[in-house]
Amino acid sequence: MRSKKGLILVIILSISLLFSLFYVNYFTNNLYLKDFKETESVEVFSKYSPNKEKACYGSKLHCRNISYKVEGKVDTKILGNYKLTYTIKRRKKKLVKVRIVKVVDTKKPKIIVDGVFINVCKNGKNNYATLKAVDNYDGDITDKIEYTLNGNKIIYKVSDSSGNEVKKEYDVIVNDNEKPTIVLNGAPIIYLSVGTTYKESGVAAIDNCDGDISDKVKIESNVDTKKEGTYEVKYTVTDEFGNTNTIKRTVKIFSKNEYNPGDIGSKVIYLTFDDGPGEHTARLLDILKAYNVKVTFFVTNRGDDDLIKREYDEGHTVALHTASHNYAQIYASQEAYMEDLLSVQNRVKRITGMESKIVRFPGGSSNTISRKYRIGIMSELTAKLEELGYRYFDWTVISGDAGDTRSTDRIIQNVINGVGDGKLNVILQHDIKGYSVDAVESIIQWGLSNGYTFAPLTMESPNCHQKVNN
Repeated sequence: MRSKKGLILVIILSISLLFSLFYVNYFTNNLYLKDFKETESVEVFSKYSPNKEKACYGSKLHCRNISYKVEGKVDTKILGNYKLTYTIKRRKKKLVKVRIVKVVDTKKPKIIVDGVFINVCKNGKNNYATLKAVDNYDGDITDKIEYTLNGNKIIYKVSDSSGNEVKKEYDVIVNDNEKPTIVLNGAPIIYLSVGTTYKESGVAAIDNCDGDISDKVKIESNVDTKKEGTYEVKYTVTDEFGNTNTIKRTVKIFSKNEYNPGDIGSKVIYLTFDDGPGEHTARLLDILKAYNVKVTFFVTNRGDDDLIKREYDEGHTVALHTASHNYAQIYASQEAYMEDLLSVQNRVKRITGMESKIVRFPGGSSNTISRKYRIGIMSELTAKLEELGYRYFDWTVISGDAGDTRSTDRIIQNVINGVGDGKLNVILQHDIKGYSVDAVESIIQWGLSNGYTFAPLTMESPNCHQKVNN
């Protein structure tokens, strides 16, 4: 009997408790958020509203809508977990709820192929199609593409920062029929004087499949800087597929200039410089001294006396150009020209003690600008100078430094292209032009390595006259 009574009591108490809970939830007035979720996921870049829940005051059978406050912010442009705090107040009652919103990325990236798969390198590199990987959140992730080469199949895969992965598979032929590319570091032709040291500049070797293979280049050289001559350096490289390429560099070893006034030979270059001395003349003299090259300076009344003295002392011909270089003044009459010429002649004599009679007309004997100031003046002056025992020299090769050419490389090529065997090679340059002085060493190196002798103009040199046009 006691056990039955106890059981009945338990049942009654349980029913009472359930009824109480039911009553509290469904008949008493409480605060609650309808359908509230403590965690929620939202796709990146989508719209999200934190105020979509319905707040109630009352029982679950009867809800009276009330306002509530949300603290926190969800930025759907950035992946991560965001905390939102919901607060509801009604009279003396208060309810606080917390939700964690996860901004996630569940979209797979895309592999975009531009081109056709034909040949694929052993290392998986493909030269006939371009692959690009793009993710909706990470953007360009091409550098994260991985590949697996299995027989005649290649599988590319890429994963974004959220772990979303995509794969693409292609049938391919593993082959490489392209030679590596070899590019010389430095010039293709190196000029060195006998006894100097040849320093190897090397090459850069790039293969379409293997990438940079410069460390695999084999170098063969027969360069002997103790002997004058033309030598060769050969560079050979082979890629992983057996494709081989070879290029060569020429090294020309030459002796210093051997100028003998009594015997200069048949291959001669006369370097001449107008309008100096100037700020680049000392540097030019240093270059000439290093190669034992003698030249002709057609000087003016500008520049330092010391430079003219150095030109003379180092064995160069100090010749006469003009005191003023003023065409309107010097070509107005014979008297005006001779006054200008004597001025610069006296300067040279004062500095060197030598009376120079080697002359170059401003603009050359063929100039036509003199017609503006006196018709026939050039015919008069050329005859007058010869009558007085002077020798005037024009030129046969124009470097271009007096015109629009400011490129040292262009000046070098102009001179080299203009010089020829069996020709009278009188070069026109200006030592007041830095970019022209920069070209001189290369011109000397080219000339010496090709068997030319550099000489200054003298009173015994061959005539170099252009056609007089006035």
